[in-house]
Amino acid sequence: MLTLYGVEAARSTIIRELSGVFEGHGIKVDPRHLTLVGDWMTRAGGFAPFNRNGFADKTSPFAKMSFETTFGFLRDAVCEGGADDLTSPSARISVGKVNRVGTGMFDVLTPVA
Repeated sequence: MLTLYGVEAARSTIIRELSGVFEGHGIKVDPRHLTLVGDWMTRAGGFAPFNRNGFADKTSPFAKMSFETTFGFLRDAVCEGGADDLTSPSARISVGKVNRVGTGMFDVLTPVA
């Protein structure tokens, strides 16, 4: 699909196929989650696997650890001196920080009288 029809067709196909897999097992998944997966897999205009290999190139150790093999990613980060700037939502959730999206994107300030 990617080669013949482009990235948008590939994204739509990923979402449709994922939906079919879950429906086949009687699992109801919010379409927004599947759309997020499709977006992530095609984010660079190509195809990236949604598995530990696809996450290996991410720079955030906490984002890597939130996916699957926590100990392996943690060990690699410690041994290689990895640092995390906590900009990814996964990393921020891992350490209990509010994400900088939606209602966490701003602060409400009021004058004190």
